[in-house]
Amino acid sequence: MKLKSVNYISSLTPLRGVAALLVVLFHYDVWLMLRGFPRLINTEYSSIITNGYLWVDFFFILSGFVICHVYGKTLENRNRIAIKKYLWARFTRLYPLYVFIMLLFVLQTVLLFQMFPDYATEKWKWSRTVPDFFIHLFFLQTSGIIDRPVWNVGSWSIAAEWWTYIFAIGLIPLLNKRSNRISIISTILALLGFVFIASQNPKFKLDEFYGLGTLRCIFGFIIGIGVYQLYAMLVNKKTIWSKDWFFYIMLLCALSVLHFNLYDIIAIPFFGAFILCASLNQGVPYKLLNSRPLLFLGNISYSTYLIHLLWIYLWLMWLDLYFKPTNPNVIPTLSDKMLWLSVLLALIIGSSYLTYKYVEIPAQKKLRQWQKSR
Repeated sequence: MKLKSVNYISSLTPLRGVAALLVVLFHYDVWLMLRGFPRLINTEYSSIITNGYLWVDFFFILSGFVICHVYGKTLENRNRIAIKKYLWARFTRLYPLYVFIMLLFVLQTVLLFQMFPDYATEKWKWSRTVPDFFIHLFFLQTSGIIDRPVWNVGSWSIAAEWWTYIFAIGLIPLLNKRSNRISIISTILALLGFVFIASQNPKFKLDEFYGLGTLRCIFGFIIGIGVYQLYAMLVNKKTIWSKDWFFYIMLLCALSVLHFNLYDIIAIPFFGAFILCASLNQGVPYKLLNSRPLLFLGNISYSTYLIHLLWIYLWLMWLDLYFKPTNPNVIPTLSDKMLWLSVLLALIIGSSYLTYKYVEIPAQKKLRQWQKSR
């Protein structure tokens, strides 16, 4: 998404890239465990990777901040034409690449069933059904129709984002008031919403609630709007929020919640505070975040998020069909796991760049040009 026309906050783009890679790491670690192998890091030492699903909530908060920044004035006017343009911009941002990656999953599935029918039927048939495909195609995986991991599992958050964008048409005019009272009340209610979602899990976690995904996104989005209210009030002032050392403290606090496996809810305010620090900082963190490698990762982050499970599933198929049968009772060493991870990251980042350059951006431009021509 291009934000330069509305005071582009460049430091936020790299945050998306880093968060996307942390989600990749989380999914890799989960599937190691599900295949009977030790995790990358034993949870007795740290839960920082195990709790990596919380970076999805980081995305939701960041999304609320950015959408409020870019479209706040547009949505406040409640102009019908402007709202249509806003929805089309969001749709063209999400849907073309989303469909393209879904088609890659279909191709992977067809080839798997043709080449290894018995294995495919035993291991993958339940997660690759035709009805579930169409549920995903129409962004319905967070509607409550299904509540299980199927097809491109991580895409539930993209569906949640889409429905939240629609809710934002009413939320942003209501909450984007530069009012401390409104921001405090809405943030508290959103946090209580997170408490409700976590309460549905015996472990009081926010993970694996696909049917409640849209609610989870809306709560994070509301907190992001609240964070933006603080940004708008502090952007031209020298405060503690723009200090380098405070940026590091907020980052350390957020990571500590994950590391020590504290209640998931505690991470949410620290995520918001960290985003605020990143948006206001002009010091060393700003320079680091705006380095070429991190900006590159930020630009391809949407592609990374959507395509990474395609490669992880291919790696799982290799484990099941080749590694485990030829290495029975062998537990992979840390070197093995790091080698697999390195290869996966190379494939994910490389393919993300290609889909970003040749699918995501061209499709977005063509669809927006088509809308303008009308």
